[in-house]
Amino acid sequence: MTGKTHVAVGTAASLLVTQPSTLKELFICLGVSIIGSVISDIDVTTSESHQTLDWILGLILAVSVLLAFAESRWSLGIFSAILNHSSYSRIFFGTVIFLGICIFGKEQPHRSFLHSILGLALLSMAVYILSPLLVPYFVVAMASHIAIDMLNHKRVKLFYPLPGGIRLGLCSANGIVNGWLFKIGSLVVIIELVRLIGRMGAAFFS
Repeated sequence: MTGKTHVAVGTAASLLVTQPSTLKELFICLGVSIIGSVISDIDVTTSESHQTLDWILGLILAVSVLLAFAESRWSLGIFSAILNHSSYSRIFFGTVIFLGICIFGKEQPHRSFLHSILGLALLSMAVYILSPLLVPYFVVAMASHIAIDMLNHKRVKLFYPLPGGIRLGLCSANGIVNGWLFKIGSLVVIIELVRLIGRMGAAFFS
């Protein structure tokens, strides 16, 4: 599936499963789920791999900047919430481990390690070390990426390093189904944002 579809589906899934109850949790959910929904594709090995990697890195940078802006503009307590479940040393080591796993995964064939249960478990472990608060959003988003890629014709090595893989062969990676998943995912995100923000507003004024 395309990057925008993974972002839409991953964010929608994370919102539906985790149900953030505060504005702070909502921003954390959005930021982490966007990253989790695209991180698997840093292993793209086509002629467009550099563009894909640049797009993913740019998206991660944009998310980081937006979270920093939201924190400074509205004092949401995003970073203090992360620190309350972690420490500076854990954040450092978690980030180093996360980047190390990504560097290893980037050198593996596409849809292998970073599309596997092992890859999901190891990256989730790194996120847990960084801050347990972030884990549910990341796991749901990355799992959604792996799940919808299995709809395509190319195999997903879900049980890497074992040989073989899973492919349902129901659609192409950039066809009609991809387009509909993007539309449905985007609609769910909008509906959930309106519903969750409305619920937060009602709780604030009650």
